[in-house]
Amino acid sequence: MFALGGESLPTHPEQGKRVLMERRYLVLGLIVALTTLGVAAFPAAAYATPTCYTGCTTTTSISIPPTTVVVPAVTAPPASEASGSGGLALTGADVEAMVVVGAGAVVLGALMVRRSRRRHRAET
Repeated sequence: MFALGGESLPTHPEQGKRVLMERRYLVLGLIVALTTLGVAAFPAAAYATPTCYTGCTTTTSISIPPTTVVVPAVTAPPASEASGSGGLALTGADVEAMVVVGAGAVVLGALMVRRSRRRHRAET
């Protein structure tokens, strides 16, 4: 029997596993390459044309009536509030949620590896 491309199909079970693993690695490599290309291509497509950063003109004209804006006076905070508590700055990131997601991914990966190894032992 012949497979696609004229290559003969392996007759020994170990050869079949090797061919299957090679194809899996090829598919995995293709997925990684396409993902990397996508990550690099989308930001590159987001750039604007370099000739229109300064001196661009538009054909639409908008007239805005003049308005008066009253701005309240700004006072400096008291000296006791100006000095911080000495802790880390608050960045707004929800670190706890990211840690939980990361830990969940590690546990899920470990379970998948364990299950795969059990299946492999059961087949041999």
